[in-house]
Amino acid sequence: MQTQAEQSRAAYQAKPGTDAARQTFLTGPQVQSRYQKSHVTIWRWMHTADLGFPQPIQINRLNYWHLADLETWETAQAEKSAV
Repeated sequence: MQTQAEQSRAAYQAKPGTDAARQTFLTGPQVQSRYQKSHVTIWRWMHTADLGFPQPIQINRLNYWHLADLETWETAQAEKSAV
């Protein structure tokens, strides 16, 4: 059985667009760590329609994001800033 740290590392190492990335979920704290932002900032991103931040899946009142959705959003943000 993998520890939480090993699962987190595997989530970050999943290649974009692969089935592994689509089946990998990140928790709220992992998303906060990924972007170095507070839970309040992530909440604001979720509620700002123009930003297009992926909506989480809620399981037992906890938020989980598909890694692939986050990577797609990151790509879109990079393209916006490049223009």
